Amino acid sequence: MRASLPRTGRGRGWFSKRWIYWKRRYSDPTRRDWVMLAVLLAILLALALSPVSFRLTGGVLAAVPAGMGVLRLLGDEWAATVRNRGRGFDATLLFAVAVLLALLTVTVPG
Repeated sequence: MRASLPRTGRGRGWFSKRWIYWKRRYSDPTRRDWVMLAVLLAILLALALSPVSFRLTGGVLAAVPAGMGVLRLLGDEWAATVRNRGRGFDATLLFAVAVLLALLTVTVPG
């Protein structure tokens, strides 16, 4: 008969738990995930363009909320990414932010 040994492991490790969570969470990405990925890529593009031109970087950063406003106005499948607000309000707000960023880019001396 074998002596009772203390159990060394206590289930899954921290990394495997997180891996399982992220694998389940992002195995079927939602529209909101794709929008967030596009925004992240645009910010990285603006960061890469920053040594080239301030105005080009500002244009890319102004295009992000403008593109999100267009997506908000498109249709029901993209309208489902945000709830509890009107599509017109969101689009107006995003276009206003895009215009303000574009104006800031143009008015700052380069």
